[in-house]
Amino acid sequence: MCASRKIASLFLIGLLFLSAELSAQDSTAVAPKRKFSDVVSIKGYVKNLNIVSFSGNPLIGNSDEHFLHNRINLRIYPVKNVTVAAEFRNRFFYSGRTAETPSAKDMMGMDGGLIDMSWNIGNNVNPVHLNSTIDRLWVAYGNDKVDLRIGRQRINWGVNLAWNPNDIFNAYNFVDFDYEERPGTDAVRFQYFGKNMSGFEIAIAPRENWKEATAALMYKFNAKEYDFQFIAGQFKEDITAGFGFAGNAGNAGLKGEIQWFGPYDGFVDSTHTVTGAISADYAFKNSLYLNASVLYNSNGIDDSNPLKLAGFFSGAALGAKNLMPTKYNGFVSFSYPITPLLSSSLAVIYGYGPNLLMINPSLTYSIVENWDILLAGQLFFSDFPELTSNGLENKYQNLSNSVFLRLKFSY
Repeated sequence: MCASRKIASLFLIGLLFLSAELSAQDSTAVAPKRKFSDVVSIKGYVKNLNIVSFSGNPLIGNSDEHFLHNRINLRIYPVKNVTVAAEFRNRFFYSGRTAETPSAKDMMGMDGGLIDMSWNIGNNVNPVHLNSTIDRLWVAYGNDKVDLRIGRQRINWGVNLAWNPNDIFNAYNFVDFDYEERPGTDAVRFQYFGKNMSGFEIAIAPRENWKEATAALMYKFNAKEYDFQFIAGQFKEDITAGFGFAGNAGNAGLKGEIQWFGPYDGFVDSTHTVTGAISADYAFKNSLYLNASVLYNSNGIDDSNPLKLAGFFSGAALGAKNLMPTKYNGFVSFSYPITPLLSSSLAVIYGYGPNLLMINPSLTYSIVENWDILLAGQLFFSDFPELTSNGLENKYQNLSNSVFLRLKFSY
């Protein structure tokens, strides 16, 4: 048996053992009879998403994507203070780029976690593709003082909206707006809740190779009506430390995060990375909501790098050390309820250097209870190499445009 499978087996055995042990502790207690709905909770949604993308740049070209997305969020409460969770992400691509590209199908069937929990189902003959992924699977014991959680989970240490340098366990790409739950990680997490909103957390996300693991401690407290947090630990091959805060400046919200990464091999002579973001938000009396943020990424590019830009455009997963491909970045978003049933939003991201610009307008309409429809767009502009009579030259251009139409039913 290979090392990764041994670790996976031990991981799952740990989940089952903890659940069984905690259940046994309560077996002698006489509890009132519970209904099925008290023990099991099932929620989720079904979405149909259609994406049409087009570009005037022949290197990028045009594409489309059409798929059904079903999510099942399962919670089981076997005994007091114990919760078992499993969340399934099932996607059926019935037309478009993914359904017609064998390499894209193969990539979707590989899970980046400690345990591979992504499966391509059937032979997926062109032009269709069916994939099922478990992106949450954990068991937890908790009360008003402690919470111990083992398994695939989201460890959300960030405080900002668009960019979260403190999210060293599971960073995400703002462009991938349709993945509402955001990525999780296979980890063990212990939380202690003290008085006056103080406490600490310890989280370990093991890997087969320890140099790919992440482990950290976060201490948090409240002072002067502000929440503060300090983070220290290991991020793969780096030592890392960070700081975050959240509070108010008058009637506006004010939040900030900073994270430092330094390789523990060749610590003195190696390049260190610093990412920092600060944001402010304000809700006007007419219900207009504004959020603005700036991000510094010392690892970012100053010029046009097609490979790094392409990953951002596609909504690919980003790392905690590289939340944007560019060094200096700005973000602003507006949201406004036009009517009780129709809401609007506009988000703009700008990256200095290659003059990266993303414009993301959207409209959401509630058709009836539990049914809504979304119309959104993503427009990308940047300096980008173009073949001219003088060879390859950078030219500012509209690289890509995407239109999203989504129908969603929640249950």
